[in-house]
Amino acid sequence: MRIRTLVATLAMAPALAVGAGTAVAAPSATADSCASTMIFEVGGHGDPEASVYDRTNATLPAGTAFIKIRYSASIAPFPGDTVSMDDSVAEGIAKLDAEVRTFHAACPDSHISISGYSQGAIVAGDELNALSQEDAIPHGQINGVLYGDPRRPGVNGGPGGIEGNLPTILPGLSMRGPRAFGDIAVQEICNKNDGICHSENPITNLLGFANGVAGYFLGDHAYDIDPSAVSGSGDQLIDQPPRVPHGAPLPLPIGTPWEMWNGDLSRAQSEVGSVRGLVAAQLTPEMRDRLAEFPWLSVP
Repeated sequence: MRIRTLVATLAMAPALAVGAGTAVAAPSATADSCASTMIFEVGGHGDPEASVYDRTNATLPAGTAFIKIRYSASIAPFPGDTVSMDDSVAEGIAKLDAEVRTFHAACPDSHISISGYSQGAIVAGDELNALSQEDAIPHGQINGVLYGDPRRPGVNGGPGGIEGNLPTILPGLSMRGPRAFGDIAVQEICNKNDGICHSENPITNLLGFANGVAGYFLGDHAYDIDPSAVSGSGDQLIDQPPRVPHGAPLPLPIGTPWEMWNGDLSRAQSEVGSVRGLVAAQLTPEMRDRLAEFPWLSVP
């Protein structure tokens, strides 16, 4: 499905009925052609068209519309990908930012909801972080809904996303840690077995970390996506029975590998290589054969 873009010709404005998937009027259009709420949608890895939102887009409430952000959605060295995660995320942020600002200029009284899933949650979350640091759009007119966010902050000392747990081991696959959203209302939604947004420290809880990898392969990185039904700020950690039995982390004051080795590429590669071997021993042969599909454990 094509990305919905702002229409530049005022003559087209009468045809722009507000509803799911409609386009949005140009800055010169009347307020009647503006959606009350516009949801900006960013898909995850391998989903450049944000098709993960299609089901809910078909049943959006009256007055709510959507704009999909098309980008490469690539995470090289994932098999078959050629664009690095860093370049793909930067591309997504640039396109999302342009769409958001153009829409706000056209419809300054409309509410803006920014939603992303997985890699798209990096894009959406980084844009929300940037908007929280400026006043170009009133913060009360913005909210965010992030699903399976790799940069999700840990809550009350608990595990956060994988980008704050494992260090950078490959150029182009930068692990940048958690980020905040200031006074913009953002909901982080994460499954407990999803090792992308709930990644246990492998030093203090190896089995817990392996559980997150297994959950990623076994479908726990999937979500019931409906940003129109979510509001306010918070962190929804959805409890699940574990895929790999494990207990609580060891009560030791040891930081995550990201906290200890990010920025030291050689040491990070060595340590993550050791983690990969230990994790592989906890996985089924089928999952071990698929570890190349978990790029954050890839080592040269």
